[in-house]
Parts: sequence; structure tokens; C-alpha cells
Amino acid sequence: MKKRVLVIRLSSLGDVILSSVVLDPLFENGYEVDFLTFRPFDQLFKYDYRIKNLIALEKKDLKSIKDIYKFSKSLKGYDYIIDLHANLRSTLISLFSGIKTIKYNKEGLKRRLGILNPEFNVVKAYLEPLKKLGIENLDKYRPRLILKEEEIEAVKPLIPEKFISLGTGARYVPKIYPYYDKVAELLLEKGFNVVLVGSKEDKEKDKKSYPEKVIDLRGKLSLRESLAVISQGILTISNDSAIAHMSRAVKVPVLVIYGATHPYFGFAPLIDEGDFIFKGLKCQPCDVHGKKECKRKDLACLTTVSPEEVVEKAMDLIERFSKVKT
Repeated sequence: MKKRVLVIRLSSLGDVILSSVVLDPLFENGYEVDFLTFRPFDQLFKYDYRIKNLIALEKKDLKSIKDIYKFSKSLKGYDYIIDLHANLRSTLISLFSGIKTIKYNKEGLKRRLGILNPEFNVVKAYLEPLKKLGIENLDKYRPRLILKEEEIEAVKPLIPEKFISLGTGARYVPKIYPYYDKVAELLLEKGFNVVLVGSKEDKEKDKKSYPEKVIDLRGKLSLRESLAVISQGILTISNDSAIAHMSRAVKVPVLVIYGATHPYFGFAPLIDEGDFIFKGLKCQPCDVHGKKECKRKDLACLTTVSPEEVVEKAMDLIERFSKVKT
């Protein structure tokens, strides 16, 4: 009989995307996997054959200790919980359920204190607990989300050929690169089409005027439609945000521009997923999430990154990955 595991990653979007890295090794090693997350992140795993039961809750469903206790007692028949969130909620679920739990090491305290570990990567950290299940050769696995062919076909009328996706937004302003309009101009001059992806809020924060040829799909797509669009691009250029991780999960190389955060916090793409631009100023990082106001008042970590530098790095990435494919 197959062993049953419950994987927990409740939020946020980028983290849930990256947690998909454990699904292939668990499935390939014969485990029956249920996955617990908050809505709307469950949409990421629609049609995912690797997941037996997708458990999607609202945040309010686990608001109080009483709520968490009641839900935890409903969990039955699992051999293990794999806790890829490692916060108070997920810890209480494990405790109240009485199910043997394997928790990932998030190095949360170190990150919050600004202690940088160049060896730490969240993807590798998510895989580490699987070693306790006897699963080996984990280095080859990467985040992967599954799209149906009809989902890809449905977005093709919206997108041009030979395009680069730009993820212009982020939750906090100190993470947002300010010159995507200039980057778009340079990419068009080089013969690439440009598609803007992201949320309605991303578009509202961006006051730049883009060339007429740029296709702006921000706020017009569902989560899965965004994945489908990104999957058809040559490259994604993004802030340190969920768009970068969406690109990784559909196997499109990504160039991440770092501002207030730091690649050593563990969210940088691995070498076979893309690359990043990071100025390495003495004031970087501001904090783990990049929400603090810039002490210098000039966002030099971003404003000193020229559009030419971004495009040059993007061209290098396209060349590198085209050679890998051939």
C-alpha cells in the first residue's frame, strides 16, 4: 500500500510555486500526496496528476487556535506531514493532528537578522526533508507546474511570436525596477516583442508609458492564464516577485533584478533556471521582504541598474539557454 503524505505550504504565491519542487520526487517514489494551501493558490495545481487531494482553505478557516484544532483533527490516514511553511499555523496543525511531521529549515531568524548564507536556496531547502523519507538524487529537481495544451492554445491569440515577458510589479515599491519602459524600447529595437504580465495592482503602480507595440496583459489574466502566457516566451525579466518563480515553474529562463532584497535569502534562480542582477550596495538588503523605506531615499540599488545593463544580461541569457537546447 502506498504511503500517504500531506504537504503543507499555505502562502504566499511565490513560495507555493517553489514548493512544487517536492511533487515530482514524491510521486516518482510512490507516495500518495495531498497538498494543503490557501485559496487562490490551489489554482496552481489544477489538473496536477501528482496530487491526489488538493485541500484549499480560506485564511479565515484557520484564524483561531480552535479553528486550527478542529481542522487538524479532521486529518486522517497520513504517514507523514511535510511542513514546507514552518510557521505557527502549520506547526499547530502538525501538533494537534498527532501525525509524524518533517519540517523544512527556513533559516527564518537568520534572514530576518540579515545574516546572509550564499549556500541557502529555498528550492534545495524544500527538498531536504525528503531525505528523511529515503529519497535520494534530489539535486535534479526543480519547481514545476503543469499546464494543459488547451490552456496554452487559449492564450496564443493574445501573444506575439518571439516575445519576452516583463514582470514589472512587486508587492513593495523598493523591489520594483523603475526603467522597464526603457528596457521594453531596447528589446523592441533588437527585434523582440514584449508582453507585460502581472496583476491589476502591478499596472496601477507603474506610471510609465510603454511603446505602442508592447502588449499589456497586466490585470487581464487569471493565474493559470498568466502561467500559460509566460510559458510561451523566450525569457522573463522580473523583479524579485512571484512572476520570476512562475517563469521558473514553466521552464522559461528568468532574469531577476534585485533591489531591497538579496539573492542570498534563497529565492534567486538556480544556474539552470536563469540569472540575476544585484548591485551589492552596502545598504542591501533593506529587510527580508523589501518593504522598508529606502534609507538613502534614492533606491540606488535599482536606479543605478541601467536598462542597457538589463538588456545585455538578457541577451547573454538567451544565448546561453539556446545553446543548452541545441
